[in-house]
Amino acid sequence: MEKEVLDKYLKAGRICATVRKEALRAMKPGVKVLGIAELIEGRISKLGGKPAFPVNVSINDIAAHYTPCFNDATEIKDSDLVKIDVGVHVDGYIGDMAFTYCSAKNDLVKANEKILQAGIKAIRPGILVSDLGSIIEDAAKAEGVGLIVNLTGHGLDRYVFHGQPTIPNVRNVMDVAIEEGSVIALEPFACRTNGMIKESGVTEIYRFLQRRPVRLPEARKILDLAENEYHGLPFAKRWLAKRFSPVKVAMSLRQLDQAMALESYPILREVEGKPCSQAEHTIIVKEKPIVTTSSEE
Repeated sequence: MEKEVLDKYLKAGRICATVRKEALRAMKPGVKVLGIAELIEGRISKLGGKPAFPVNVSINDIAAHYTPCFNDATEIKDSDLVKIDVGVHVDGYIGDMAFTYCSAKNDLVKANEKILQAGIKAIRPGILVSDLGSIIEDAAKAEGVGLIVNLTGHGLDRYVFHGQPTIPNVRNVMDVAIEEGSVIALEPFACRTNGMIKESGVTEIYRFLQRRPVRLPEARKILDLAENEYHGLPFAKRWLAKRFSPVKVAMSLRQLDQAMALESYPILREVEGKPCSQAEHTIIVKEKPIVTTSSEE
């Protein structure tokens, strides 16, 4: 990896670590999730990065893909399991990090962090995805908790936030070796017993998929933004409300979705309603791996 590229990955990771600390200081019962998302996204920009995707603020049985709408009044409640998933890019090179906040003691949070660290400790050039999945699953069993079995870690590349390899958090038969110099995100989700997610609820996150003809002028402008300003990375519906009327945004996104010009990301919820936690770091694979999103780096 060239030094210039490494430096950009490291900067993106440092920004993630900084906004994590700042978000944790701001989080408490009664705080609106919209305020948390806007705080993090604003700080990312001020620190010299850009959001690689909208900040996810997913509570309790919602595992992922909840980003607030432009007038979201949802507040954090006492004992909520609040998962904050942050992506930062510097010239397309991404740091992807997640953590879980809870105002009350909840052993899932600590267990999840230990599971993630067990995975990170095992990282080395040449390790098989199947071996890594087994290590993560064994760590969860040692902590006495389950995992969301159909959510995975993943590779990262320039302007690619979910790339190859896919890294299951459970035993699998993927005999794919993780190469030296590759960038990956390990991302276990813990719950009391093994769980699964399904798509559920409204969609607030989209990304560019392909150029398609659409009728509304606002839809054409949004497609241009999605491709050129957001570089094909996910964006939030609420970001568009700062440029267009909410009515035009809703109509345009519906038209773009129907034309298959955009990919949508519905909320992901645990199928039985089980609360879950999340922990994630970005790692550059070396003999001594670099955890770019850790405050210790």
